[in-house]
Order: sequence, then C-alpha cells, then structure tokens
Amino acid sequence: MTAVPTVARNRGAKNPAVLTAAVLLVAAALGLLLPGLLTIYPTRDFGFLLFGVAIAAVAWRHPSLPIVTTVAAFVFSGLLRRVFPAADASADPSAIFPFIVALPLAARGIHFKKPAAATLLVIWTTVGAALSFTVPLVGLAGWLNFAVPLLAAFGIRSTPDGVSTFARATVVCGAIAATYGIVQYFVAFPWDVAWLERAGIRSIGTFGEPTFRPFATLPAPQTAAMLSSVVILIVVFRRTLLRSGTAVLIWALVSSSVLLLLTLARTVWLALALALIVGLLATGGRRARQLVPFVAVVALFLSFAPQGEVVIGRAQTLTQLQSDKSFNARRDLVGQADALVSPIGIGIGRLSAASRAVENSTIDNGYLIVLGELGLVGMGLLVWVLVWLARQSRRVDSSFLTLLLVGSAGSFVFGNLPGLLLWTLAGIGHREEDPNDVATSDSSKPSPSP
Repeated sequence: MTAVPTVARNRGAKNPAVLTAAVLLVAAALGLLLPGLLTIYPTRDFGFLLFGVAIAAVAWRHPSLPIVTTVAAFVFSGLLRRVFPAADASADPSAIFPFIVALPLAARGIHFKKPAAATLLVIWTTVGAALSFTVPLVGLAGWLNFAVPLLAAFGIRSTPDGVSTFARATVVCGAIAATYGIVQYFVAFPWDVAWLERAGIRSIGTFGEPTFRPFATLPAPQTAAMLSSVVILIVVFRRTLLRSGTAVLIWALVSSSVLLLLTLARTVWLALALALIVGLLATGGRRARQLVPFVAVVALFLSFAPQGEVVIGRAQTLTQLQSDKSFNARRDLVGQADALVSPIGIGIGRLSAASRAVENSTIDNGYLIVLGELGLVGMGLLVWVLVWLARQSRRVDSSFLTLLLVGSAGSFVFGNLPGLLLWTLAGIGHREEDPNDVATSDSSKPSPSP
C-alpha cells in the first residue's frame, strides 16, 4: 500500500502551477472575511470566531484533531448558537464557525492528489464568491459551504487513519445529536423554543404536537435526518472502520433510526432507502445481515410507538403527491430553471439559505442553486466531479461511494446543498480502506504539514 504522504508530495510536485493558483485564490476568498467581520455583533459573534480560530490553530499541528473538531463543530455549533443567540436570527455571521474550524483540514487537502475537476470547481467557486462583492459575508458563507468541504475531503484522505477517524467522529457525534433530538421531541428546552420563534421556520411545527419535527443540534429537521442517515450508512456498510464496541453501535443505530423517523423528512427517507438498496446490490448482498437491526428498530417503532401512526401517515402522503402542497411547490421550482441559466451565475451564496434575508429566495433545490449561483460553468464542473467519482467506482471496491452518490441525489433534488458532512463523505467514499492496513502502514509515518 502506497503511503499517503508520499502520494501527496508527489502530486504537489507535478502540478505546482495549479496548486499555487488554488492556494492564491483560496487566500483571496478568505480575504473576504475581513469586511465580513465588520458587520458582525462584536460581543457574541466575534467570540465565536476567535474560539473557532483558536481550535483551528491547535488543530493545525495535529493531523487527526482537525477531523474530529470539524465534525463536532458542524454537529454542535447550531446548539451553541441557540444557547447564545444572535440579535438577528435570520442573519447570523457565526454560522461560518464550523468552516473556520475546518480550514486546517481544507488546507491539508490542497496538497493531496485530487482530480482536476475538483481543483477547477474550487477555483470557479472562489470566482463566484467574488461576484457577491455587494454582500461580502454572503459570498464568504457560500464559498465556505461549497469549497471547504470539498477540500476537507482530500485532507481527510491525506491524514493517516483519516477515514477511520472521520467515521468514528461522525458516528459518536451523530449518536449524541440523535439522542438530544429524541429528548427534544418530548422536552421543549427554553433555548430551542426561543430560537424557533426567532427563526420562524414553520415546517418544524410546534412543540408538544404529534407532527413536531425535532431538529436536534442542527438548524433544520432535514439536516438532522441527513446526519442520521450518514450514521446508519456507516454502521451498516463501513462498520469495520469504527472499531467500536457493540454498545456504541447499538446506541448509534437506534438513536439515529428513531430521530430519522421523527424528523418526518420524506426526501431523506427515500434517499436512504435507495442508498441501502444500491449498497446491498453493490456488495452482492453481503451486508444484508448488518441491515437487520435497522429494519427491526424501524418496525418496532412503527408498531408500538405512539408516534408511529404519524410517521406512517407522513409516508402515505408519498402516494398522494398530486395534492401535496410541499411537493407541488418544489415541482414548480423546475419552472424557474430558465430564469437561472447564465454562463457565470450571479455569485455563490446569493440563492442559498445563508442569504435568504437578502434575496428573499424560496429556491429549495440544490441543482438550481448551483446553476443560479455558479452558472453553466459551475454546474458543468459539479457534474464533472460527480462523473469522476462514478468512474472511480468502476475501478475499485466502491460500494460505499455508489450508495452515497445515489443516496444524496434525492435530498439534493428536493433540498439545499447536502452540507459539510455529506460533501466530505462523497469526496472520500471512493477509496475503500482496510483499517488494519491503515494502522500498520500509515499511522507510523509522518504526514506533510499543510
């Protein structure tokens, strides 16, 4: 097995011009942070950013620490922002906190072997951030949401035992978040009630009602459902990476499965079901036995939990889509595609959730957002990256990549960008690793500094 650090250095030596251009453009994008800082609330948001910079500075010198801190920041920063709320919940600059923490990991990824498609996508995204110059913080937030996770994916791959570290951190943090979400369904914590009133997200519902959709430590039920789905996929298909005890696996699977059902996120349900089917086919049915506990948890919940009837009723609406307001509203978004078609787009972040207070946008389709923000060029680069990942799946044992690409497709069609965790998983999923090989071949070798 070729040592990862060696591959990383060789790749950088072969493409100095591309890497230099990428580093300069990344630095230019980070320069947008300075005018953005001038718009924040100094007491709370500046403290968040300083805390994030402190974590990132410590993580810079330790290869595995950025992986854990990145996952933890993504999962739990929403809870911290609710406990210490902003004056204006619709324009919260501290939302970039997880990406500040992830910057050392992203910088590490610049030095690692990656396809030209990914490099060009990062460069074009940086250009797209510049197009949002009228609202610097919007451009910065859009760039961080898109480019940093893609670079972080390769930073994880360049870290010895990085995939295993990422899997363990995701499962543990996901299990904690899912447990909190289940408690949140029954207990209306004051900070959650206050945040929900300030944010005004109607689709979550009302605490105490059977149709309430817990959002756990994250900002929306769909995002919480995505995280739960990722935990389930790891436990079912990549359990060997975890090296965790049976109790941890059971806790993660049960809590994530229950929260997934309580979120009532139909598109994520479909995406996960499709991912599980594709994963079983890709593995020749070898993981079927590991899927039994998940199916058992779902069956027991639907049969005996009082909320089971609500979940079944929500699922049954999938057979009545013609009269479903949510489906019809999202279907109408397809009609907006012609208005979004342009060569370069209007600038990243201008149509995404980070800028709804500015644009008053209701677009809830990831592909349309990319098309509108980055134009035909950006959409073409995104498709190129996905095609490259698909081609890799034909060359290696890539069942995990296959199910991730298929599983994320449904949430991306009827939803916003999948977020940091799913992007990162898609970036690393094509390389199957044997934990024993990683431990014996890579853990004892020094890694290149970012």
